[in-house]
Order: sequence, then C-alpha cells, then structure tokens
Amino acid sequence: MKNLQYLLSTLLLAFVLTGCGNTNTDTVIQTLGNENASVVIEEFSDIECPACSSISPAVEEVVRRNLDDVKLIYRHFPLSYHEYAFIGAEAAECAGDQGKFWEYLGAEFENQKSINDDFFYILAEQLGLNQELFKICLDTHAKKDKVINDYNEGRKRQIPGTPTLFVNGQMIKWGGVESFEGYVKSLVK
Repeated sequence: MKNLQYLLSTLLLAFVLTGCGNTNTDTVIQTLGNENASVVIEEFSDIECPACSSISPAVEEVVRRNLDDVKLIYRHFPLSYHEYAFIGAEAAECAGDQGKFWEYLGAEFENQKSINDDFFYILAEQLGLNQELFKICLDTHAKKDKVINDYNEGRKRQIPGTPTLFVNGQMIKWGGVESFEGYVKSLVK
C-alpha cells in the first residue's frame, strides 16, 4: 500500500511538473545579498528535508555576514515523497510577495515537524502578512510556475537531491559552516 501511495504521489508530482498550466517565466527569483557580488551561491532545497533545515539557515547566515561580497539565490526543489514540500514552496513565495520570504522560509524549516494543512495560513498570520492576499495567492496556486521553474532548473542540472549548493556555478559538497564560509571568503575578489 505504501509503495502504491508513493507511486501515485510521484506520478502526480511528475504531472504537475511537466507543465500543466501556463508557463509564465516572469517570476521573482529569491535572492539575498549584493546583486553584483563576486560570489554567487545557488541553493536547491525542500522545506521538509531534514538536512535542509540545518544547512539552509546556515547558508543564509554566512551570506548575511558577507552581504557586500556574496549573493544567495534560493531555488525550490520539492521532493515527491514530502507531502507538503510543493505547497510549502508556494507559500514561501506568496510570503515573498509581502516582503517576508526569508522569514517565512526560516519558520518553515524551524517548524518542519508541525507542518500540516493549516500550518501555512497560521504561519502567515504569525508573521503579520495580509491574510486575504496570502490566502488568494496560496489557494489559487499563483506561485506554481515559479516552483516548477526552480524544480526544472534543478533537474536540468541533474542535482542529486536536497540540499544541493552551487558556488559560482560549481556544485559543492557541504562540509560544515566554518569550512563553507572559509571557502566562500576565499573566492571574494
């Protein structure tokens, strides 16, 4: 039964990600840091991924300590076996419309074990978002194409899973905060 459920969820995600719906590519890319930075970090992550809940906040902190020299591009890569990963990615993007992407994303990672059907609306309220705008955005799946575009970019790059980090276009292996920050600083020009 569990295998059948996994197969059905995988097929559903594949159907969604193969482009049903429009293909509007005019979407906001979530970034943090200096637009003209010499070091560009791209992170592919899933809000229900246990490793992501540790690594993503650490990457964000490294970027915040080096805002003049580093730029972070966050990309969603919702894994099919994580029930709330896709809608969680959409919810973070909806929060981004109100200037709260990073706060919302951080709260999703902090509260992974509490995620359920109501979680995203409750979190939006806790962060002081306009509830009506958030609900319309999430309920109409206004950010579906953004999440699909991020996912497809990850597939195109053949990422092995989440989290996956690229620094200046090169896929890197996570070795801890100190070694990551040291590596990033070594690239600053």
